[in-house]
Amino acid sequence: MAREIAKRAIHRVVTRFGGQRIMALVVLRAMVLLAVSVWYAFAPEWVDHRAVGPLVLGFVLYSLAIFALLWVRTWQTVRLNFLVMLVDVAFALALVRLTGGAQSVFYLAFYLIVGLQSYYYGLLRGMGVAVGASIAYLLVAWPTLAPDMWADYAIRAAVLLLTAVGLGVLAEVESRERLEIATLNQELALREQRIRNIFDSLRDGIIVLDRDQRIIGWNRAMGERYEVAEQEVLGRSFFDTFPNLTQEGFKEVLDSLYRGEREAFSVERFEHETLRRGRVTLNLKGSALRGRAGELEGAVLVIEDITDRVAMEHSIQQAEKLAALGTLSAGLAHEVNNPIGIITSRIELMLMEAEQHELPGEFLNDLQVLHRNAQRVAKITHGLLSFARISTGEKKSVDVNHVVEETLLLLEKQMTKDGVTLTRRLALDLDPVNGDENALQQVLVNLLTNAREVTPAGGDIIIETRQDADRPGWILLSVTDRGPGIPPQILPRVFDPFFTTKPNGTGLGLAVSYGIVQEHHGTIDVRSVPGRGTTFVVALPTLNSGATV
Repeated sequence: MAREIAKRAIHRVVTRFGGQRIMALVVLRAMVLLAVSVWYAFAPEWVDHRAVGPLVLGFVLYSLAIFALLWVRTWQTVRLNFLVMLVDVAFALALVRLTGGAQSVFYLAFYLIVGLQSYYYGLLRGMGVAVGASIAYLLVAWPTLAPDMWADYAIRAAVLLLTAVGLGVLAEVESRERLEIATLNQELALREQRIRNIFDSLRDGIIVLDRDQRIIGWNRAMGERYEVAEQEVLGRSFFDTFPNLTQEGFKEVLDSLYRGEREAFSVERFEHETLRRGRVTLNLKGSALRGRAGELEGAVLVIEDITDRVAMEHSIQQAEKLAALGTLSAGLAHEVNNPIGIITSRIELMLMEAEQHELPGEFLNDLQVLHRNAQRVAKITHGLLSFARISTGEKKSVDVNHVVEETLLLLEKQMTKDGVTLTRRLALDLDPVNGDENALQQVLVNLLTNAREVTPAGGDIIIETRQDADRPGWILLSVTDRGPGIPPQILPRVFDPFFTTKPNGTGLGLAVSYGIVQEHHGTIDVRSVPGRGTTFVVALPTLNSGATV
């Protein structure tokens, strides 16, 4: 914890001083300030403290002023570097003069000044400062320069010049390398941006996983299609983030890739319950990511969403099925309708005669069984005719909210009596549709009747209308129950003719509803979660949509 606080503090200071290079100047000056202070504290007795003390104090105050200016106005102060250099040289010369001249150790300060000037401001400036400082040092130290010390002076001047040359050359090499690194970084950044643009422009979803199955790549298609932002998933475990994939069996497929049992896989028409967009159908492809030595570094997953394609295929298959069965049903219903009508009439006459002649009860019961089943056959043939019919109803402007209210007048009283609550959520600004009001009412009656049969007493059914936010010019009518839901394995078959899970059902109600909605150029869909209920959604084009009904 203390280390993190220190790191953050250092980062703030470096940022405040305008970067590491300027921070280095601050640190060097602070070290010089500390060295001068320590030297003064332990200075020899022969040092004239009355003369040196004010000079050292002046240098301390001057350095503190430099620190304050760098803190408040960093770059403005940096521009005064030449003036600061002259003041530093002046202080160094004054200290040399007051602490023994040629014998003073403060000639070492010139190496630091020349080195910094050469390193930060170029070779020529460094050499110029070295020559100027050597001459100034000679003038200041001349009175104390003994004949045998000229060799020392020559060596000091030569080393000073070599310091300028060495650090200047080093600075130029470093500058070129820094420029090369900056150029490479820029090219790398551009390349990464280009790869990212390609990554994000792909229409298929892309997920990249590391060796621990954590998400390290998530392209724009994944975020937009499934409403899960990149920052929500990066660094998180793939299956912890999307637990449904484990239940749906995908974990074993991916684990086999990580175990090295395969290098790639392809899973077609995979049914997946997403976090926010409901159930989708996907084609999944994956391949292993390997390093230079062949070690597994992760995996790349390509997700193709074929939900709409599968729905369209299902719709086409359903339409073809309905067309073929419609022709067959029409003929069958007409052939059966007349005989069953005669049978029903004769049974009714026989029941009347049986009651008049007081025939045995067993005989009367048998006739009643025959009558009930004959009526059931008649009901089925009526459903077949409805299913196979060609709509001849007049199309006109229809207010779907009005259809809902008219239908509830027929059903709400009985449902309320059975303990079922009907909740309306009707949009007030709903656009009208062009259609057959009676046919649309038949669809709603079928949906509400089915919802009632699976809703226990005390439950509720929600009827909602709204504009389709994803498709301007369309409206949605939905019926939601809180029943046991529809098992996933039979969900695709609910609109098939004659498919039913009810003991006495004909399997024609939803098929007829499907046909009516298709005649209105609309769609009908079902969403169900076992144990949580079912929602049927009817989408219809409005008068302003341009669709022809």
